[in-house]
Amino acid sequence: MTYGEIYKKAVGILTDSGLDSPDYDVRCMLEYHFGLDRMSFLKERSSTADSKKETDFFRDIQKRAEGYPLQYLLKGWSFMDCELSVGEGVLIPRDDTEVCVRECMRLIDEKGMTKPVIIDLCSGSGAIAIALAKKYPKAHIFAVEISNRAYEFLCENIDRNETRNVTPLNKDVFEVYIEFEDGYFDVIISNPPYIRTAEITALQKEVQFEPQMALDGGEDGLEFYRVISKKWLPKLKNGGIVSVEIGEEQGEAVSSMLKMAGIENIQVLKDLGGLDRTVAGQKN
Repeated sequence: MTYGEIYKKAVGILTDSGLDSPDYDVRCMLEYHFGLDRMSFLKERSSTADSKKETDFFRDIQKRAEGYPLQYLLKGWSFMDCELSVGEGVLIPRDDTEVCVRECMRLIDEKGMTKPVIIDLCSGSGAIAIALAKKYPKAHIFAVEISNRAYEFLCENIDRNETRNVTPLNKDVFEVYIEFEDGYFDVIISNPPYIRTAEITALQKEVQFEPQMALDGGEDGLEFYRVISKKWLPKLKNGGIVSVEIGEEQGEAVSSMLKMAGIENIQVLKDLGGLDRTVAGQKN
């Protein structure tokens, strides 16, 4: 088949499967399997594809049609100009998380911190830690991740992005806080699991392929915010910053927890869809 025929057939398969962006997905897969970006595809669309690559391409197109995440098929994704390796066993970085990171950066800059000590709780692929490490090369950043598989991606991404100012910790955020003194950190940031346990099975098909432990926030979705508020915020310096991603209905509850833990100037920030996505503030 020619590349043009492959493109048309693949878009048809993904369109019939009900995916929202079949054209975009196919173009990503064409570049991944054949090395064809938009311009080179236009030049080569009448050329015949390598049969082995064609077979592999349509194998992945079929997986995509069944809901398998595009990011896993591409074995990587970009987050805030950081190229990250991802795959089964690690949460896929999402644009909504930029709200949490950019608010954190704004507060760091506002306070004039040049060498902040930062901890990223539930780090996953390391998207947050690595974005901060590139922005603040003099910062010392700890990235905590309990999952062994996700931790492998975290370490790989630290190396891939050459962010040597990130220290990965393969530990449990419910326990490792005891290893740090009170007032140790300038910044605490986290995109923790926040989906209610009972709601996980109702999530869209793609999300079902992602690790449940990266999604499950307990019965009410607030389990990790409790441990952050009670166990981690004492580790924050006076004047320090906290920024956490939240579910769209959790702004009031999480804000209340942070306020009880001594956080002031609390703001609830919305994502591009207009939904509550981040709670941030400063310790008094």
